[in-house]
Formats: sequence, structure tokens, C-alpha cells
Amino acid sequence: MEVSKIASYFFYWGKAQKQDLGAKGDPYHLLPYHCLDVAAVGWMLLSENTALTKNLAEFLELEEEAFIKLFVFCLALHDLGKFASAFQALFQDTSGQLFSANPRWQYNGKEFRHDLLGLYFWHKLRDLKELFPLSISDEEEPEVFQTFTVLMECTLGHHGKPIATTEPNKLKPYIEPKHNVAAATDFTRDLLRLLQPDIPFKQLQDKVWRHKLKQVSWLLAGVAVLADWLGSDQMYFPYLASVGSLQDYWHKAQKQARKAWQATALGNTGEVVPFQSIQAHFGFVPTPLQKWAEEVEIEQGPQLFILEDITGAGKTEAAQALTHRLMAAGLADGFYFGLPTMATSNAMYKRVLEHYPKLYAQGSVLPSIVLAHGARDMNEQFQATLAVEQGSDKDYSQDDETATAQCSQWLGDSRKKALLAPLGVGTIDQALLAVLPRRHQSLRLLGLHRKVLIFDEIHAADEYMFELLESLLSLHLHCGGSAILLTATLAKQQRQRLANIWLRETPHANMPLTQEHFPLATKVSLSADLHETPLQETPLESREDVSRSVAVRFVDNLADVVATVVSQAKAGNCVVWVRNSVEDAITSYNEIRALLDNPDDALLFHSRFILDDRQRIEKTVLNWLGKACTGKERAGKVLISTQVFQESLDADADMMISDICPIDDLIQRAGRLHRHTRNQQGAYQSGIQDTRPDPVLYLHAPAWSDAPTENWLADSFPNTQAVYRSPGRLWLGMKILKELGGIHMPDKARDLIEAVYSEAAKVSIPEALVKVENQTYSEERAKANKAKFNRLKWQEYGYSSESNPQWYEDSTDISTRHSDIEVVNVLLLRREAQGELVPYVDHAKYAVPLSTLKLSKKKYADQLAAISEDEQTQLIQRYPSAKYLQPWVVSEDSQFVYSDVVGFKQLNEKDV
Repeated sequence: MEVSKIASYFFYWGKAQKQDLGAKGDPYHLLPYHCLDVAAVGWMLLSENTALTKNLAEFLELEEEAFIKLFVFCLALHDLGKFASAFQALFQDTSGQLFSANPRWQYNGKEFRHDLLGLYFWHKLRDLKELFPLSISDEEEPEVFQTFTVLMECTLGHHGKPIATTEPNKLKPYIEPKHNVAAATDFTRDLLRLLQPDIPFKQLQDKVWRHKLKQVSWLLAGVAVLADWLGSDQMYFPYLASVGSLQDYWHKAQKQARKAWQATALGNTGEVVPFQSIQAHFGFVPTPLQKWAEEVEIEQGPQLFILEDITGAGKTEAAQALTHRLMAAGLADGFYFGLPTMATSNAMYKRVLEHYPKLYAQGSVLPSIVLAHGARDMNEQFQATLAVEQGSDKDYSQDDETATAQCSQWLGDSRKKALLAPLGVGTIDQALLAVLPRRHQSLRLLGLHRKVLIFDEIHAADEYMFELLESLLSLHLHCGGSAILLTATLAKQQRQRLANIWLRETPHANMPLTQEHFPLATKVSLSADLHETPLQETPLESREDVSRSVAVRFVDNLADVVATVVSQAKAGNCVVWVRNSVEDAITSYNEIRALLDNPDDALLFHSRFILDDRQRIEKTVLNWLGKACTGKERAGKVLISTQVFQESLDADADMMISDICPIDDLIQRAGRLHRHTRNQQGAYQSGIQDTRPDPVLYLHAPAWSDAPTENWLADSFPNTQAVYRSPGRLWLGMKILKELGGIHMPDKARDLIEAVYSEAAKVSIPEALVKVENQTYSEERAKANKAKFNRLKWQEYGYSSESNPQWYEDSTDISTRHSDIEVVNVLLLRREAQGELVPYVDHAKYAVPLSTLKLSKKKYADQLAAISEDEQTQLIQRYPSAKYLQPWVVSEDSQFVYSDVVGFKQLNEKDV
């Protein structure tokens, strides 16, 4: 092609090889080609994901083909900012083929990236008459441009967060207007001829339509991120530096996009079989809750299900049955199961893994199932599923391969992509990040589209987390998604708040909940008829074998608690004492250990252990207290733990003592007392009456007083007050337990919860405790307000920097859980003989995460002995993941120490 006939935009590069001797292929990829690569992936994604495209097009009142062509055109303009000379100067072209850039200012990748620079060119393009015809009046043109800019912000912000709002003229020093703008204009004009988008000028002038566009812009931004990722894969889009026909390359890019899309397996949602019954799919007779899940009407449109029942009632299987029915009805393509902790999500992953193939027709290719949390690469079950896909695990037979998870390696290699898989299990935090201003938020939201959200133990959410949960569920609802929420203990006002998310979208926005029964199944749909109720509350029976009563005895003397623990252990019982703070747990552990005949029969478990030791301790706990352990293994064992015991472990204590704590936490702890039915030999046996004496929970609490003083809790339990901060509610919990004589489930479950958390209960808090209670209430409101400030204002704004004043990088820990104590991830190190610093745990693959723990920044991390800058630089070079961790050489600190028995502690504490 003659130089004089080459379009100006062919003198610009979009991708370039690292300039080393080992590089293969063309040294760079022309910018127009890369733009078409990404546009082709977007075309493929929207053409293949018919449910997503149908939803978006119907909502925007556009024909599907017209919608696809419009957004694909915008995707082709996603890298307009690379026409800037400041960006072009980043690659030194030795061939003389490219435009010789000479910008006034050098490229600023931190504040003025190419995605933001694209805004300058977009504002210049508003004068392009092919884009904005002469038929548009001067009065209409600003409205049209403003609405079109909403679309362009979705694609310009393709690096995972919106571009910053700024005056285009501030970007001018990075651009040579004469050459750069001319090339961008020529490219846009030729794109219009090539792609022929039907630009909906009528809708672009409509402010109401603009608001609707902003609502779906979050999903469109996710499409742009994914399209850019796949469109940048050299395996399918190799660099091409030679000039050719734009139309010929577009056809080639479309073919390659199809190959790239098929390789991800994201389009495989599987052939879902009709739901039959719990008996058919799980092999057992359904519980009353599961029977309800089998029979409740599945309506069209997004629905909310809240399942309240006691531990062991089969909530998980009921949720799986509902999910199966929703998918079979064409209302969802997959699910995301969110658990409160990594440990619980690991356990759930194994359970779901066994069942999920039954959702799909025999012989069909199973969709990918992904474990989505921060440490999922260290989960053995997840690694095994990856091995099936990669074909490296010779232990799997061909039959096992078709019945096991078929994870895509592409998905397994990146946490950010995990939620895109059709099926996912992980922590609730991974889903909540979809409503927080962190890079790639839009991709998480795209991944949750047409999934059933299943969240377990939602009662554990504090005001901060609950606010985020409400926002996520509301956003999911507006995207057409359904949700299933599981809980054993939920206050009525919390259930009302959750139901209101759906009720607000119906003619029955102010409908109150009426049922007080427990167990209870609540369903809310989007009934648009004034004469039809969108709310169903169904009282349920409870299985007799999971109904239980636990007597509660109160102990206010610490010495009596210690004596009880020791005597029970010496009598051969397995004892658990749950303390409310790490400091109290360490102190009690040291004291108990010294009094036992065999000190190694005592075990300490809390949050200040590195991950390697925490995993080891969890295994020991399950060996001592797990379902499979025998009477001999359990006899005389003592576990001193903090709240980590109640959060994740399927453990069973013969005898339990708990520090006073909120009533819902106490119910959770009591659920691990005589959790498994055991025979005379102390071994688990299903379907029998437990042979142990009736369970008794000893509650270590302040001496009871009908008229407590202001310091009723703080005088004897200062650490408990520091943790829970609500002596009034703890007093209410103690009061109802004294009245009822214990915890009776399910008969008195609602009484226990409402006696503490209802508005009526708060009135009966003693006067002396009201001042502190009011302060606690103010703190809770502050938590909620902080969550409102931190979360995205997606209802008010589209995908733009206006949605939140601060967007964070992936490396920034923008928390999904509130803590007024700033914590730091600390990497424990040891110095080898030759002086080199290495992670505390020696592991070929996971040395860094296994050697990491979280510590309070102010109380501990800021006081740790530091290493030199040179040593830190060398450490990061060897272990890049250590970049965002605080290094600490354990053996070189004079104030603090780490022990695999006691964990992190101050040296002045009594050692073992």
C-alpha cells in the first residue's frame, strides 16, 4: 500500500512487545487492529450471551442487533487515548513506520493514563458530523453528547475503574492536536462506515433514557473490561504491524474472538435437567424446610427467599433445591454460594462439588465451578479440580473426570475472574466487593448477573456489612437476579429490612411482616398487582432429631470456671472454653495447661496465628472434636478458643463454657455442644439418642443484678466490653436465659432473639446501662453511615467517578467488614545462616501466605522491629506478593515473639 494512501491511524501502535532478544513475532500491534480485537470480543460476548443482551436491550427499549452494534462501536473507541503522543512516545520504533511523537509532557501512567486521555479525543469528536448529524439542533446537541458520554465512559474506563472527571484542556499537554486528533477522527469516521451503528438519536435526547442507561452502565463496563482482557490475549490476537484493509481485519478478528470466547468456557452454562425431588437428587427424605423448597411456587422474575431454621435442618440442601428450580425455569444460569469465612467456604465447596453434576444432563459438558476467596489456590479440593482440566493428575479416572468439576485454567489463574464462572463458592466478601469502589468491581457485578446469590449465616453481619448486603441485593434485583438467604437466628427487623428491598419495587412497599413462628420460610416476589401479595411467610415444623434444649448455668467466678474445666477434663470429657479476646484466651490457656496431668491435652486457638499454624490447629481440633473422632481420642482434651471456634468448625464438645456474649453468638456456640450423637464408646452414630448426660452450657458472666451499675460488665469483663460494647444487650440476653432456663430450639428461638434485639426489648434496658447503650447505638449508626459513604452510589450515578469520591486499587484493602481497629497483614520472616531473609514457613509454593497473620496496626504492627529498605527491596524481588505486607523478623524483636503454640504475643506475657 502506498504511503500516501495509508490512513493516518495506521501510524499508531496499540500494543508492543517487551524489547528483549527473546521476543517473537511483530514488535508491535497497530492501534486500529487492537481496537477491533476488543470490539470483536465484545460482539462475540453479547451475541453469545443472549440472556444478558436480551435484558439490556429490552431495558433500553432497543432491538438486540441495534444495541450490539451501538456498544461494539463504543468498544472500538475504548483506546482513543492511545492516539496521544505521550503514549506513543513510550515505544521506540526503529523501523521508521510509526508516527514520530514529540509531546510537550511525558506520559503520566499514574494520574493521566491513556484511558483518561481518551476523554480529550471524545470531546473533540463531538464535532464529527457523521456522529452528530446536522439535523440535531444546537439545543439538542449537548443532551445527545451527554447521554452518549455515559456509553463512552463505560468503554474508556476499561481498566476496571471509571475515568476521573476532568477538564479536557488539562489533557492537552500530552497531545499533539494536529496529528493525534486527525488520526482519531479518521479512525472514528472509518469505524462508522465499517460497523454502521444505528445511533438512537431520539433516545439520546431523552433524560429518562439517560437515567436508564446509567443503571445498566455497570454491566456494560464489566463487558468492556472482559472484552479488553480477552482482546489483549496474543494467543488469539497476535501482534500485526503490517498495514491492511480495516474490513478484512475486522472479519479476521471476529473469527479469532469466537475462538477466544470458546476457550474460556464462560459461555457453557450446561443443560439443566428438570428438578425432581430432594429424595431423587440427594437420596434422603426431605425435612419440612426442604419439602417447602420442593413445592413453593417459582414465579417469573427475581425472587427473594429467607430460610430460617436451626442447625441440621438442611438449609443448604433446601437452597440447592430452590436454585435448581430457578435454573430449570430459565431464571438463572448459575449460582454463587457466599459463606462467612474461608474455612466454611472450603467445606461448602466440597459439598457442592459432590452434588452439582446432578443439575445437568448426563453427557453434557459441565460448567466451570470456582472457589472464590483469597486463599483458594491453597485448597486441595480446588487444586484437584484444576488438575482434572489440565490433565496432570493421573489418579483421576475417565469416569471421575466427567463427574467432577471441570475448572477452566484460564479462570483458575486469576482471582479477579473467579466470579465470572457459571458456578462459584466462596466468601460473601467477594460478592460484596461488587458494590464497593475497587478496581474491577464491574467485572464482579457482570459475573453475578443471572446467578442465584446464596448467602449463609447472614445474622452474623454487623451494621456496616448489612448496609453493603442491602445495596448488593438491591443492585442484584435491579439486574434481574434472585437471592436465597440462610440463617439460624435473625431478628425480625433485619428480616423486614431484607424483605423491603423487594417490597419497595411493588405496589405493597409498606407491607409489614407478621409471622413470629420459627422455623420460617419467607418468600418475596415482584407482584405488580394490588390484589396479589408479593409476600409469603410460611411457618414450618422442625425435625425432632435436631430439636434440642441446652440448660444454661451461670458462673461469675473465674477460679470456679478453671476448676470446672480441669475437673471435667480429668473425668474424661472433651471441654471447650470460648473466650472473647485473644489476651484472655492466652491467659486461660497457660493456667489450664499447668493444671492438667498431660499439658499437651490443652490446645489454644485464636486469630493471631499465621495461616500455616491455624490450618494445623484446625486439623487438631477436628481430630479431637470432629464427627469422626472416637471416645479415646476425645477423652480429657481441652480447647481454649476465641470466636474463631464458632465461625467455621464442625466440632462437638462434651462440655462447654462460654464467656458472656450476644445471644445470637451464644446460640451458635451452643450449637457445637453435643453437636453429633454419640454412643457409649464416644463414637458418632447416626439416628440414635445421645448417650451423654443432657448438655449444659456454662455461661461465664458477671453476677446477676436486676439493677446493675454502669460498670456491671466492664469491672469484671473489660475485654468483653471492648469487643461487644453493649452491656445492655448482654444483660437482656442473660435475663431471657434466666427466665427460660436455657436455650430451647426451635421452640424459643424467636423469643431469645426478640428479647434482645426488638425495639420493645431496648426499652427494658436498666437505666444505668442506657448511657453506654446509646453510645453503642451511635457507633452502629456510624458504621452504617460509613458503609453508605464507602459503597457505590449506583442508584444515583452511572459508571463514573461521581459514583464515589475515592476509587481504590486491587492491592488496597477496602473492607467488606467494619473494624475501628486498623489491621495490617504482617509477614513473618526468619534469617537463614547466610543472612538471607525468607518466609517463616518453608513451602515451595505458598511460603508467603502461610507465613502471614493480621495484627492491630496501632497496638502491635507499628511497634514491630523493622528491616532495612535494602532488605525489603530484596525481599520483594524474591517474593513479589510480599509488596503489600509488613515484614517482621521474629527472632530480632525485643518486644514481641511468635510461638506455634501460643501465637503472636508480647514478650512480657507469661510464656509456656
